Amino acid sequence: MDKSATTASRCGVVESKEFYSPALGVRKRYKIYLPPGYHAGEQRYPVLYLFRGHEDEWFNPYQDHSRGGVAVQDLADELIRAGQVGEMIIVGVSMTSDDGQVYGLGINFLNPALVRQHPGIGAGRFEDYFIRDLLPHIDAEYRTLAKPAYRALDGFSLGGYTSVMLAVKHPGLFASAGSYDGSHMFYNLNDPRRRLGKHDDQLWVRSDAMFAPAFRPPRRRRYHIAYLMAYNPLNILESLPAAQRRIVAKTRFFITSAAYDGLHGNRDRAVHLITLFHMYGLQNRAESLILSSDAHHTWKFADLHLRESLRQHSHNFGFKADLSKGAGQEQFLPDAEFISVRRSRSGGAPARIDIRLYQKSPLRIEILNRQGDPLITLVDQTRPAGKHHFDWKGDNHSGRRMPSGTYFAQLSTPAGSIREKFIFLR
Repeated sequence: MDKSATTASRCGVVESKEFYSPALGVRKRYKIYLPPGYHAGEQRYPVLYLFRGHEDEWFNPYQDHSRGGVAVQDLADELIRAGQVGEMIIVGVSMTSDDGQVYGLGINFLNPALVRQHPGIGAGRFEDYFIRDLLPHIDAEYRTLAKPAYRALDGFSLGGYTSVMLAVKHPGLFASAGSYDGSHMFYNLNDPRRRLGKHDDQLWVRSDAMFAPAFRPPRRRRYHIAYLMAYNPLNILESLPAAQRRIVAKTRFFITSAAYDGLHGNRDRAVHLITLFHMYGLQNRAESLILSSDAHHTWKFADLHLRESLRQHSHNFGFKADLSKGAGQEQFLPDAEFISVRRSRSGGAPARIDIRLYQKSPLRIEILNRQGDPLITLVDQTRPAGKHHFDWKGDNHSGRRMPSGTYFAQLSTPAGSIREKFIFLR
């Protein structure tokens, strides 16, 4: 069989669809990824819903200049083929007007008439459109496992806020929820970094009309604070009965953020959210809240978040990853050690590996992918005792440039092998 045909048969299919939403009173589009095995049998699949704004954003490999030709369908295909993620359906949800100018946010608008000139808004009931219309539609039209245990949410920026908000506001409806650099609300809309008084969360309590269709009642000049708080996950948690709060606590959250705040990220909002989540017994299952030391509010890093959160959602659906490669080695050697493995910085800077040999010894340093497959050997020769460092520029043994992601540095001597995980960024 032709190799390209074999590869194609192991790829999912992305389709653009639309349906009528009774809650909005208009037709809405969505993007859907059907996994490689979908058309080959009768199996049913879990579903991951992705939020940002327009339904195309997670699927567009050039949504911004940082993305480099890779989008969610490529990540899913790669991880499914590697045995790290189980097959699942992935839906890109439209949470904007059709022209992308008005944000739906997963909220039932107070004043949709403000933006009636924008197609795709209709009655503005975006929470009902997703919960009451789109979820049942996907379950009816596709072979889904139509139970909360097999349903997940994830998002970037305002989509990260929407993912977390819906998971908290609808206890027990979703098994897991992820967010990269979400635009989360501060508790009581009080920004702890400011001293201007109450309700000074300037991202949400705005002086402009950006979120006015959602939060500003007709014939009013100011945003409705109580209505804003009704869509604030932290205030929702506080108001939930204890039994409902315990149900929310069973949801597995995978929340990461950029390393910066202000123009470059929403780090402070993520820190605030997770701190208060812990007070209510909710845990963040991500390995680290800060995605990487130079993570910015861009699609490159949103994809890096999704690379890990796809594994987390899949595990939560019950899929057991193939750990036969790269698992369970000793982390100490009597004759050598890792001093540090410094993650690369964006822009193509190399990753630096520092090691120490306690005696003259044959030494082999390799870079492995997440599945434990060797990509390149940096050194394979006898070296004297002392400190040594090696740079990896992100290529494999044949010179091919490897994508951003998680990798391992493997150090081997006659005494054995040890590994250190690191992140490489283009």
